[in-house]
Order: sequence, then C-alpha cells, then structure tokens
Amino acid sequence: MSVAMEGQENWIGNEHQDVLAKNMLKNLKEEAAQVVSKCIDLESSQVARLLETPKDPSHGQLSLPVFFLAKELRQAPAQIAKDLADKANQELSDQAKQGSVRIQPIEKVEALSGFVNFHFRAAYLQQVVSQSLLQAAEEQIGASGRGKGKRIVIDYSSPNVAKPMSIGHLRATVIGQAICNLARSQGFEVLGLNHLGDWGVQFGKLAWAYQSWGQEYDFKEKPFESLYAIYVRFHAEAETNKELEEEGAKTFKRLEDGDEEVLALWRWFVEISMKEYQRLWDLLGVKHDLVKGESFYNDRLKPTEKLLEEKGLLEESDGAMVVRLDEENIPPCLIRKSDGASLYATRDLASAIYRMEELKADMNLYVVGVDQSLHFKQVFKVLDKMGYSWAKDCHHISFGMYRFKDQGKMSTRRGNVIFLEDVLNKAVELVQKIIEEKNPQLPNKNEVAKQVGIGAIVFNDLFYDRVRNVDFDWERVVDFEGDSGPYVQYTYVRCWSLMQKYSQNIESEFKLELDSPEEKELLMFLMRYDEVLNLAFESFKPHLVANYLLDLCRCFGHFYHRHRILNASEPELVAARMSLVHATEKVLKSGLSILNMQAPRAM
Repeated sequence: MSVAMEGQENWIGNEHQDVLAKNMLKNLKEEAAQVVSKCIDLESSQVARLLETPKDPSHGQLSLPVFFLAKELRQAPAQIAKDLADKANQELSDQAKQGSVRIQPIEKVEALSGFVNFHFRAAYLQQVVSQSLLQAAEEQIGASGRGKGKRIVIDYSSPNVAKPMSIGHLRATVIGQAICNLARSQGFEVLGLNHLGDWGVQFGKLAWAYQSWGQEYDFKEKPFESLYAIYVRFHAEAETNKELEEEGAKTFKRLEDGDEEVLALWRWFVEISMKEYQRLWDLLGVKHDLVKGESFYNDRLKPTEKLLEEKGLLEESDGAMVVRLDEENIPPCLIRKSDGASLYATRDLASAIYRMEELKADMNLYVVGVDQSLHFKQVFKVLDKMGYSWAKDCHHISFGMYRFKDQGKMSTRRGNVIFLEDVLNKAVELVQKIIEEKNPQLPNKNEVAKQVGIGAIVFNDLFYDRVRNVDFDWERVVDFEGDSGPYVQYTYVRCWSLMQKYSQNIESEFKLELDSPEEKELLMFLMRYDEVLNLAFESFKPHLVANYLLDLCRCFGHFYHRHRILNASEPELVAARMSLVHATEKVLKSGLSILNMQAPRAM
C-alpha cells in the first residue's frame, strides 16, 4: 500500500545528501557495507566490492555472499549468513533508537542460504532516483567525472579509399562511436580519429587502372561506383596477367616520388571516397573529430626508423628491416620491406608516437577487427622496447566477424561484398512496411522509419559482446517485441506518450512512496544505470549498455501492465507513478544516445 511521505525533504540525514547524485548503486552498496563492517572485521570498502544485485527482486536490492568466511569461521555459510543478518538488524535497531536519521535507508536484512540480503526502503530508492535522474540535466544522466582532465584518442571506422563501406565496416564504426560516447559520459575529452586508408601500393594500381580504362566508366555521374569498378577489375585481371602488379608498383613509386600527375589523381580518389563515406557516416550519426590518414605520417616514417636504429632495435633479415620480438614468442615486426617500402607497422608506430606525444593522449585506442591482434601486439611491444612508458596505455579493441548466413568471408577485391548502404536501406524499407500495416496515419513516417530502421541495425551489432562473431537475422533485427532496437525505441515512445497525455507538470520529487514489487524493481533498475556505463567503459564493451536497456524495458513492461498509471485511484499516486515514468524515459533516451541511436517520439 502506498503511503504519503510527509516532511519528505528532510527525511534522510545530511550525511547522505552529498553522495546521492554521484553513483546511484554505489550509494546502496555504501549503506549496506557500513552496516556489515560494524558486525564483522572487514573494511566497508571490502564489503562494498563483494555486494551483488540479486537475480530475484524478492530477495532484496543487494546481496552479500558469505562463502568466503566459511573456512575462517569454521561454520556453514547458511549459519554465517543468519548470524550476520541478526547482527545487522540489531545494528539498524540501535541506529533507529539513536535517531541519527528520520528514516533509515535499509528496511531489513535477511539470510537466505549462504547470502545476506538487504531490503531498502522504497522512500530511499525514490530519493536517490529523484536527485540523480529527475533533478538532473540531460547531459548529467549517468555521467561521471572519472576522466576529467584526461584525453583519449579513439581510432575507428577508418575505411580504405576506393573501397565501399561494407557490412564488415559496421562493427568498427558503431562500436567505435559507442566507445567515444561512453568515454565522454565518463568525463574524458575524446578525439575520434579517422585513420583513413589513403596510402599504399593500391593507389598505384588505381592510378594505372584509371589511366588505362578510366574513359570506359562514368566518373562524372557515378564517381565512386566507377572508382570501385576499376579497383575490382584491376585485381580480377591481375590474377591472369601478373604484369599488372608490376605496373601498379611502378605507378605507386611515381606517387611516392611526387609525380604531379599521379598525385593529382590520388587527391581526387581520396576526395571522391570521403564524400561517399561521409554520406554513410551522416546516416549513422557518426562523427570524427580528426581525419589523419596513413599519408599524414609519410614524413614521420624516416624519423621513426631512425629512433629504432638509435635504440639498436633494427635488424636486417633477408634484405628487410625488422624488430625481433623473440622474448614475447611472437614473429618479428617488419618495419621496412626489402624494396625499401614502409609497412602498416611503420605507420602505426609513427601514428602512436604522434597521438601520445603531440596530441597528448592519455589513452590510445584502436577499434579494429580481431584478425589484426598479432599486428597490434607487435606494434605495442616495439613501442615498449623503444622506451615509451605510455605503450601500456595503447589498446587494441578487437571484435569478431560480421556475417550473413551462407555468405562466407567477404572480399572487396573480388566484388563479393554486401554494401552497408544496402543493408541500411533494406532495414528502413522493412520498418516502413511495418508502419504502413500498424500505424499508417503516423506523422513523419519516413523519418521515423529511418530512425527505427538504422537504429535496428546499430542495436543488432551492439547487442552482442564485441569479441563474438555476429550472425545476421533480419526477423530478429526488426522485431518490435524481441531483443531488438525497435523494442527499446518503442518502450521509449510508450513513456513519452504517457508524459504527453499527463496534463500536469511531472514532479521532480516523489510525494508518495511506491512500494509494490514492480515499482521497487524498476527503481532499482534505474539506479544501476551509471554503474552500467562505468563497467561498459572499463571493458570497452557497449553490449553491456544494450543488454541493460533491454532489461530495463522488460522491467518497465512489468510495471506498466501491473499498475494503472494515468487512471490510478489517487492524484498523488498518478503523480508519483508519472515521476517514475519520466525517470525511465530519461534513462532510455540517455542509453540510446550512448549507443548512437535516435529516440523517436512516435512509432
């Protein structure tokens, strides 16, 4: 039964007020830990690290497993839990008699098998949600200051010039952008960097192909399609005509030597490609802060090799120059080929030095597929051997393959590729059909279809742990009721619709205690949000946010279907439940933003 919260503004002691808006779940853990530390010989910080969230909401809001004490106390875990719960309840009773706070945060402590479960008062949960969500500005939701004064460079998306972005590019793009958003939520200054693949022998091949076949293609009306067509053609013909590879290498040498004709072609190819990529990034809402392609480091390669020589790290091997990494039990890092050409490793060494020394990054992240794991191990180890202490702050954020069933591994050289734009367009078309069937009178149908369709593709990727391979299933991607982006967006729309129907201002404080199991469970889920962001950033795993949002939507669904909201029995109850709806709406909008998805207001 709901009860009025008289004198609510003073219900909790002053010693708690300064922590309410910091970390919602941390507040609960500190309260429980302080009680436990007075009952056993453990620091409250140690206890806080051991506390868990029970899977069954009826078991309370926090749980302390006591199995680790069994050996020391020589007792069964169940007995330890019972004794500790009894002592904790006595401590709470003593505090209440002392009158240190008007209402204690913890209502009761219970023992269950080898666990001590803490049940918090709904009033305390509501107060924390009120200050941390309802009274917070949009940009403060889930925010942390842990990264204040620190800078992170995140290298992501970074396609190769002349190659269309395929579905294979999606992972690097959306995972990278989500990590950028997570880092900003934690207070870091973030530089999202596009390490564009704009240099290498392929540009000699492209220039030769254009000079030989360019007149056969419509570069005026379809510049990027034509550029890709001659790229595919060159590699197809080179399989039977090995002389083409030599012609490509010779033309690239002209480019490296500064031949104006080839340089002009190279600049044009980059311009054509960037226009195409920017169009797709705009569709996905992806924004880079810096574009520093491979060519940017050309004049830094020789100084980098000189540093390696000065450190005594370069060795000759079959005419090539390498850095041996025998102590790591990994192959040597190839710095310069026998023909004098530089390699990816040389450029990545130069780029890391630039990012850490000149951009003054505190952390340098590379969002690149798992197939490049050995490469980055070599690069980071070489940086360490060069004496750079910051080598430990360079991280490869790897991810698994992205495949359609029965499609096999994709190759842009052979033209066997699923274009990213085709996938995005198909998702939008599927959502348009669903809207026509279910809500044909919806205003701005095309815009909503774009928000939901593209959001469905993004969410489908971010739903999976990035280290896993992703199998693509269209039915699941656009399912409005399953584990999908549309389901999360629809729940947001439901919250927004309730807020629009509510004719009064939504209170930023709860005037009534909401103590039903569904209401307390929803309050608890909301309180987990900032810790989820923290954990997702620490592990560089956006799927933790995606899965949290799904769980939050299910939890809101339980509340929505079990309780009357706008037509509740008392005006005060309507107001309190609408405050809970508003808090949910704010977290859903924030979470969608972290995943770089839109929050439509109608579907």
